[in-house]
Amino acid sequence: MTSGTSIGVIGLGLMGSALAARLIEAATPVIGFDIDAARCEALQAAGGDIAVSAAQVAARCRTVVIAVYDAAQVEELLPELIVSPAEPPLVICTTTCAPGEIVSLASQAVRMNLPLIEAPISGTSEDVRAGTATALIAGNANAIEAVRCTLDILCPQRIPVGQIGNASRTKLAINLILQNNRAALAEGIAFAERLGLDGATFLATARQSAAYSKVMDSKGPKMLARDFVPQSHISQTLKDAELILREAERHQLTLPMTTTQTALLRTAIALAGPDCDSSAVIEAIRTKRSLPRRGT
Repeated sequence: MTSGTSIGVIGLGLMGSALAARLIEAATPVIGFDIDAARCEALQAAGGDIAVSAAQVAARCRTVVIAVYDAAQVEELLPELIVSPAEPPLVICTTTCAPGEIVSLASQAVRMNLPLIEAPISGTSEDVRAGTATALIAGNANAIEAVRCTLDILCPQRIPVGQIGNASRTKLAINLILQNNRAALAEGIAFAERLGLDGATFLATARQSAAYSKVMDSKGPKMLARDFVPQSHISQTLKDAELILREAERHQLTLPMTTTQTALLRTAIALAGPDCDSSAVIEAIRTKRSLPRRGT
């Protein structure tokens, strides 16, 4: 593997490993790093190479994909990527951040002479593996063009959204709708089950109704089967929900549905754990007892 052709991936969780898998499938050499040794071993078993640090990834790759948990982790990583000030790697940041956070990170990258593209992804890790997820791309047009071929592999479906910060703004607004759709589906399934309907039959009917959304395809069967093997961790879903609520507060906007949905996520995590799939939100509804009606 040569540094001129290898793509670095830092953060090998569900999303990072899915992105690495797409590169490996396209016969593109991958050099990955994660603080979790098991994740590094999994990448190596899948055909990738591993580094002992983020700095080693940057030393061996001209393009580095960051897929870590939050903005704080991205901020810690950036200085480690300046191993050759004359030739810093181009960074594709897929981490979902608050708009102000990614703008600050981009300003920090400019001071380091580190080209940075904002590229949060709308979709689960399974969607990424299938090539059906959508990347929201923001940043310098020349930098984006320089990694176009890599982006074609990572996420064939992409939408340019303009300046840095707009991708995070768009991603959070999309996530707001998606998370509330997921919670509504969970409530509908739980309601149908409590009414005595067969869950699978109800879901098939709902898919043909005016209520249809794609979340019925990706999460409905998991909710019915109580299959919470993660496509996306519910803790990540909660993190994004809390980002949404903080941004809404900053802009003096109340989001009653998202506030309720966020509380359901916290309950689901208490019941099923932080690493389960986001479809586990249904457990927060299934286990809640109805309040007695007044006068009873």
